[in-house]
Amino acid sequence: MTVPRRASLLALAMALVAAAPPTIQPAPSSRLAPFAATLADRDLPAMRGAWPRTDRSAAWAAIAQSTAANRQSARWALAQTLLADRQFADALGVLDTMARDDADLPLVAAWQLAHGIALAALDRPSEALSALGSPSLLGHPEACAWRARAMVATGDMAGARGLLKCALPAIAARTVPDQAPFLLTFADAAVVSDRPRLAIDLLGALDDRDPAANLRRGRALLAAGDIRAGTLLLDRASRSGTPDVRAAAQLALIAQRAAGPAAPPAAATAALDQLLRRWRGDAIEREALDLRWRLAERRGDTRAALAAGATLFRYFDLGAQTAPTLSRLQQQLRAVVSGDARSSVDDIAGTFWDYRDLLPGGAEGEALTAALAERLTAAGLYGRAAELMRTVLDRRPLDAATGPLSVRVAHLYLRADDPEAALRVLRRGAPTVFPQPIQVQRRQIEAIALFRLGKANEALAILDDVPDTAALQAELLWQKRDWPAFARVARRQLPDPRRLDATGQAMVLRQLVALTNIGDAAGVTVLRRRYASAFAPLPSRDAFALLTDPVDALDAAKVDKAFSRLTAANPDALSLVAVGG
Repeated sequence: MTVPRRASLLALAMALVAAAPPTIQPAPSSRLAPFAATLADRDLPAMRGAWPRTDRSAAWAAIAQSTAANRQSARWALAQTLLADRQFADALGVLDTMARDDADLPLVAAWQLAHGIALAALDRPSEALSALGSPSLLGHPEACAWRARAMVATGDMAGARGLLKCALPAIAARTVPDQAPFLLTFADAAVVSDRPRLAIDLLGALDDRDPAANLRRGRALLAAGDIRAGTLLLDRASRSGTPDVRAAAQLALIAQRAAGPAAPPAAATAALDQLLRRWRGDAIEREALDLRWRLAERRGDTRAALAAGATLFRYFDLGAQTAPTLSRLQQQLRAVVSGDARSSVDDIAGTFWDYRDLLPGGAEGEALTAALAERLTAAGLYGRAAELMRTVLDRRPLDAATGPLSVRVAHLYLRADDPEAALRVLRRGAPTVFPQPIQVQRRQIEAIALFRLGKANEALAILDDVPDTAALQAELLWQKRDWPAFARVARRQLPDPRRLDATGQAMVLRQLVALTNIGDAAGVTVLRRRYASAFAPLPSRDAFALLTDPVDALDAAKVDKAFSRLTAANPDALSLVAVGG
């Protein structure tokens, strides 16, 4: 009885599952005979583009019937058949399975050739170039042909054009339809490498009604100076080609119209934006973004240039152009930080924040960030400055060197009225041992932040064992209106009468207020005798006189007025906001 075809296929599939190594847990390499040395001793395949091919069903059946001794050989036969049939994804899967079972296979030129071609065909150009760059493959025509395609995909047009002579035998051995992708690749490379006549010659084998070929012919004619003929061909391609050819032709027409010195870049930019809204990915978007970048630079629009260039850098494999592209973007980012009269520092900071991933590394990147933070601070945008400097702090390892920066960031958060953020910054580095001066500053800011959060006692407790913080303790006690404690601490801070500056005057007046509130008339008398002559010529003499009159003669309303004036003005240099700065 004849077995139905579906049943026979099912049986074959079950046999394959039983024979093939599991995907998740591949069989140990010891189960299969080594194949790398065997393959390395064979001649390189596909010298002229033709991969050895067997019937695909027979190739699968051979795997199903294979043993540990010959399974890798059967897989290799299947991989070559899949490459011949242009089933590149399936071929890549078979090749990767072979490599998992034999770690030496990626060292063999034949496997590298097959693997690189599959990667190039699946639009993974950087990986393809790595696989096809083996010294054993440098003169291999098929490897040269596919390496050129990968180079064009990464933008290395000059490198691709240089492979033409090597690739020609593999291209010539193909039928015209199979030649087309390679001829188009080399035509693209020739046009960009300023060899338009070479591109036209290469395209001579293709039909003059082929939109993809006309796209390249149009570009080549434009490059050769034949604007009318080139524009006509591009217009034909933009009407009759596949969606990608139409988009590429429209892009070429936009570029041609924008090339003249009198052409308004704004009009070309609008046309590019319309094209980019409906087209994403591949070389077309890449070329459109590159043109948009150049037009933005021509208009002097640094932000638009950054937007286009950053998209290129972030989302496209730029190959050899990666480093120059990043350098160009960093130069524009430097220009943003320097700013101009037309841009507010807030706008500049927004642009900088959007592209902070492009910053130069190390000290230069930190210096740029710090420069912008200084501008934000000068403009009173303390929160923005703190967030900017926080990115620098977060990138650094937690060690003693981060101490000054942690103080600066926490201080900025305080000035932005965000004490909780200041505490988070300080507590992140709490386990680190900092130099004594830095530790003192960190404890001062922590105390201020706690005080601002309503935790006055906890703030004062933090300062108990911290040297050189008596002035800050007095400030906190003054704000708390703890008059006895303030009078006790501030007594040690009173200035020399011979050097009574604005801060010193405030310290004396505050002490008088505290002594008055606790009823220490004797203390007031002592201060009146010590400072009366020093205050006599000063504008603050009336406040001093009011506060040093006998207690029973004080006008309570006047005392309250003097007290509120001192609290509001707060001339002390160590105010709650300024400490640590």
